[in-house]
Amino acid sequence: MQREGRKSMSWLFFSPSGRVSRLPYCLGWLFWAVASGFVLSRVLAHQGDEIALALWTLILVVTALVLTASIALMTIKRLHDTGYPGHLAICLFIPVLSPVLFLALCLWPGTEGENEYGR
Repeated sequence: MQREGRKSMSWLFFSPSGRVSRLPYCLGWLFWAVASGFVLSRVLAHQGDEIALALWTLILVVTALVLTASIALMTIKRLHDTGYPGHLAICLFIPVLSPVLFLALCLWPGTEGENEYGR
């Protein structure tokens, strides 16, 4: 059983409930950038080997799907921390707004104390 106030990695990456501050949010993005960069480098490194290329391409597709869901869920929690509703995370899928939203959520401090989404 998890102690009160202590969150797990699965909560950070795969739960829409609660709030997350700027540092874990930015580190979560960094983790997914490194992981997807590694998988993409493996795809590019195996251009001559059809079997390895097919395997790494499949891993890249699965990683992209998991990454997309995880980033959306982390963004929902980060929006909760700033006092905004989670459905604004849809802005991540609008190319012009995505970098603006990302920078805003990395720089904008969360609300102090408790809000309607927790503490």
